Amino acid sequence: MRPWNHITRRPRGKSCGPRPCCRSRALWGIVLTALALLAPAMTAKLRAQGGTAIEGRVLNGTTGAPVANAQVNYVRMSQGMTPLAQATTGPDGRFRLEGIPPAAGPAPALLRVDHQGATYSQPMLPGSPSEGIQIQVYDADSDRAAVSVAEQAIFLHPAGGSLAVLEQIIMENQTAPPRAYVNPEGTYVFTLPDGAREGIRVTVNGPGGMPIGQEPRPRDGPNQFAIDYPIRPGETQIRLEYSMDYTSPLEFAKPIDLRAEQTHIVTTGPEVQIQGEGITALDRDPASGFMGYLVDQPGTTLRANVSGESAVEEGAQTELSEGEGGTLAPILPPIAAQRLWIMAAAGLLLLGGLVYLYRM
Repeated sequence: MRPWNHITRRPRGKSCGPRPCCRSRALWGIVLTALALLAPAMTAKLRAQGGTAIEGRVLNGTTGAPVANAQVNYVRMSQGMTPLAQATTGPDGRFRLEGIPPAAGPAPALLRVDHQGATYSQPMLPGSPSEGIQIQVYDADSDRAAVSVAEQAIFLHPAGGSLAVLEQIIMENQTAPPRAYVNPEGTYVFTLPDGAREGIRVTVNGPGGMPIGQEPRPRDGPNQFAIDYPIRPGETQIRLEYSMDYTSPLEFAKPIDLRAEQTHIVTTGPEVQIQGEGITALDRDPASGFMGYLVDQPGTTLRANVSGESAVEEGAQTELSEGEGGTLAPILPPIAAQRLWIMAAAGLLLLGGLVYLYRM
């Protein structure tokens, strides 16, 4: 039996018993260690040149045609979102960015293109090619039926009077022909539990992209927010992080704005107990010691009774800190050694302020 922390997925049109019996989907991250090796050489090369050029093409993934008159912006994550270079595509969709200033270090960058109300980003990492780049955009689709939530995993870490919550949401866009879901009211709307502290963090990782921080936009409903990131064809992963005051036991009530095909709650081990109607405990994962729970509750609110506390290493940090670049996925020092494993179980490994998510 594979460990349950390979988050399982219920196939469409089929139901599962008390335990997930469906195919597993691996969500483990792999960090590109070549970044640290390539950075010094790339930095030295750029300094010697005093600048560089980037060439590529913008194509419409819906029609397959080149996109003319599209503005391509080069932004460096360590310097905010102000473009350092700009270019406009020709009739064949091709562009050339010139005079890009050298970086002071191994700072990642993005090529950004706006199309039909959505912004598309192409990551540029140290060592990335400077020519032959293809940026794909899509025609917009505002129909809510264009996307669905395949999975939602909620990681709960109660310790030291605080409940740290990490939600991993996997959205799917299977439109044909492929279109991007773009909605001025928000492409993903979510509501936080009552008592959630200020400082919600949102990170989005689109198909084949790099995690990008998003600014949640308040909506009319209490504790309700939205993000405007275009949901491109394929799989998009959204991560929410927030915390709450905690006293055991706690009635955790999480409003569900968009129901997932399958929902899990995960804790660091049996020292934290989760109970509630429609919540089924799964086998303990032998590798990490995690406990998982399959949630099958009707209605618009997930309710769980949380009791106990996770073990916290002495001197461990409890605050989350942002890494360089601000808009990248923040560096998250672990609340305890187990906190890092929680993120790994969600498909997140953290190194040097960059997160790279790959499917196994």
